[in-house]
Amino acid sequence: MTLVHILSFALWEHCHPSKAMDMTGATTGATETTALVKDEKGNASVCSSKKEASSGGGTSSYWIVVIAASAIMGLLFGVAFYKSHVYEPQTIRGQFLFRRFIMLKVFFGAMGIGALIFSAMSYLGMEAFGKVRHLWKHTSMSRSWLTGAALGGTLLGIGMAVSGACPGMVWTALGAGTANSAVTILGGLAGALTYGLFAEKIQSGILMKGPAGPCADVYADEALGMSSASGMTAFLGLVCLVGCAALEALVPWKSEVPVRLEGAMSDPSCLFGTASFSFVQCPAWPPSVAGLLIGALQLPAILLIGNVLGSSTAFQICACVWMLPLSAEKRARYGYMNAFATPNPKSWWQLPYVAFAAVGACLCAGAANDDGGAAGVGNVAALVGGFLIIFGSRLGGGCTSGHGLSGCAMLMVQSWIAVPAMFAGGILVAVAWQSVGAFFQPN
Repeated sequence: MTLVHILSFALWEHCHPSKAMDMTGATTGATETTALVKDEKGNASVCSSKKEASSGGGTSSYWIVVIAASAIMGLLFGVAFYKSHVYEPQTIRGQFLFRRFIMLKVFFGAMGIGALIFSAMSYLGMEAFGKVRHLWKHTSMSRSWLTGAALGGTLLGIGMAVSGACPGMVWTALGAGTANSAVTILGGLAGALTYGLFAEKIQSGILMKGPAGPCADVYADEALGMSSASGMTAFLGLVCLVGCAALEALVPWKSEVPVRLEGAMSDPSCLFGTASFSFVQCPAWPPSVAGLLIGALQLPAILLIGNVLGSSTAFQICACVWMLPLSAEKRARYGYMNAFATPNPKSWWQLPYVAFAAVGACLCAGAANDDGGAAGVGNVAALVGGFLIIFGSRLGGGCTSGHGLSGCAMLMVQSWIAVPAMFAGGILVAVAWQSVGAFFQPN
């Protein structure tokens, strides 16, 4: 999917406004408009099935702003992931065994600064933040916490452990030339296509069958009767940043830099905290710094795009674009896929975002003479893991970025169920696999 392709759709959409379903929640797979309510026994039931019409794909000028913003954001996203080396399969696998802590450092740093940004927006009463939170309500209200967030998060975690990737990091791995990263993406596309083809059956037969539980209230601050999310998000942000600093102190960042880069790390340009340190020349950054940069991307995401960080929707869109040449009648048979196949800047922004993430990583790897330096996983593990990370993300309503960096920072209750489930699934596979064979191989 090229930028020329996207721009052509933008022009078409400007001339022929779409009446497709609202996809503003597509970052986490939310186009369903049925909602869960809890009866006196705590069982879930469908309270509404009304479909809302979209205002269309936006004007061509808006498309241009979205494409430009998402491309720059993606470039920075890819650079930060490469410089932290969190994208490497062995880094991800090592985290699930608690032998590497790069992923947690990036996670805490990104969620911490993101939560503080959300806190400031909430305190200032910024309409853009309120709109984004409202859009995400569709995701939470369209699935049970058990069959949605918990099950989907677990499958996502299992897929991460198997493939050593997540929906966002795999594009950085592709740009950095990591072996079999393209196979992981292929598996992800298969997972997205499978989910899309059976989305309606999954919605009625799985997602709507479980209990609403704590997710009857979408956001934690609303559940507690608070008038604003600013206080809780500020506290969360500070806790995350303190945790990030503590991890950096306990596990010095240079101790986790890949062995192959040890020679380059001895250069004065890698003396972090000194005047000689160079963010451009040094092949690695402290993971916390990379996390702060990623978290800061929430600001342009909300203000310029009208959404928050996420990556799995890019897979869903790419798995659905084959429907574009079909007639409206044929496309209507697959409502879920048709919604994603219809150009909409609030979801299609992820295409240039992930594409330029790969570009950013490619530039960094080339400058460091590190193209293909990170060890990949086997073909089967890449394919199966790729399928699981995307299928699990769609089922759970979000990926590591959608739930982990965005949903948790916005105090979305389902995100606080999905992320622990993700870690539980990954840890379970990692421990079991390591006990019978070589799962984690330090590099």
